[in-house]
Amino acid sequence: MFLKGYLPYRLNLLAELTSENTQAIYRRRHDLTRPEWRVLVNLAEAPSLTASELCDRVPAHKTKVSRALQALEERGWVTRQTDPLDRRVAHASLTLKGKRAFNKIRPEMEAATEAMLAPLSAEDRQKIDEGLKVLERLFGKE
Repeated sequence: MFLKGYLPYRLNLLAELTSENTQAIYRRRHDLTRPEWRVLVNLAEAPSLTASELCDRVPAHKTKVSRALQALEERGWVTRQTDPLDRRVAHASLTLKGKRAFNKIRPEMEAATEAMLAPLSAEDRQKIDEGLKVLERLFGKE
């Protein structure tokens, strides 16, 4: 069967299934869309990022990233500063309120991930991690 061996399909299916597992936390409990959650996480891991950098990291189309940034900014979770060397570029960063929101959501997401992986042995978890690292290297996303 073609789909059982077709890597893009398998990866996409697994990405969707794992996201569905955690969606209740960021969507229902915290009223965030998937792009908003992904932007929030990425900004929590960097001092600041431009919209282009976020598009590469999230990954999502620039309109989705732009809407996510706008929504987070309206909540007071994100601030954007124009680059003094290039006024077309803005650097987004989390505000204190945004950092607090992330720190509230993060343990819930970690617990959901742990619950998802709980049925697996330590050996299986290690194999998954190693396989993902190989794929990340393959696509230059180490």
